[in-house]
Amino acid sequence: MKKVLLLLAVAFLSLATSFKAQAIEDPNPKGTLVLGIRCNMEPGYHYFAVGANVVGDYTLINHWWKGHFTVGGYIGSNFYSHTAHFTFMPRATYGLNITNDFEVHVGVMTGLGVRHLSSDYYTDGYQRVYFSHGEVAGCRYFFTPNIGVEAEVGYVYTMGYFNVGLSIKL
Repeated sequence: MKKVLLLLAVAFLSLATSFKAQAIEDPNPKGTLVLGIRCNMEPGYHYFAVGANVVGDYTLINHWWKGHFTVGGYIGSNFYSHTAHFTFMPRATYGLNITNDFEVHVGVMTGLGVRHLSSDYYTDGYQRVYFSHGEVAGCRYFFTPNIGVEAEVGYVYTMGYFNVGLSIKL
C-alpha cells in the first residue's frame, strides 16, 4: 500500500509540474459542497471486497496555503464472502487546485464501523462495532463547472481501498 501511495504522489507531482503556469480562479469558494458517489474495491490477503460509498466535502476555508480546507463525511459499505462492513466517518481534507478543473487532496477520517458476519460453515453469525480511522489521497477533475470524476486511494482500519466515482458541486 505504501508503494501505491508513493507512486500516486509522484504521479501527482509530475502532473502538477507539467501544467503551464496559468491564473487559477476560485473553483471552490467558501461554502461549496462537493458530493461524491463512488464504488470501491478493497483487495485483501484472502478476499476481494466491493462496495459503494458517498462522501460530502464542505469548503470551510478557502485560499489557505494556496488551496482549500474541507470538512465532511464518509458513509460506505464493503461486501465479501459472508462479511459486510458499514462505516460512518467524519473527514477533513486539504485540496490543492492544480488548474481550475483539476484538484488533488489528502485527508484523514475517523468514526465507527459495523462488521456483520452472516452464518457460514464456521459461525452462526455475529455483529461487531469498532472504531475506524484512516488516511486518504485523491484527485477530482471537473469536465463541466459542476460535474466531474474522482479517484481516491486510502487506508482505513487495516484495509486499503480504491474508489472511483462521480463528483457533483452543489
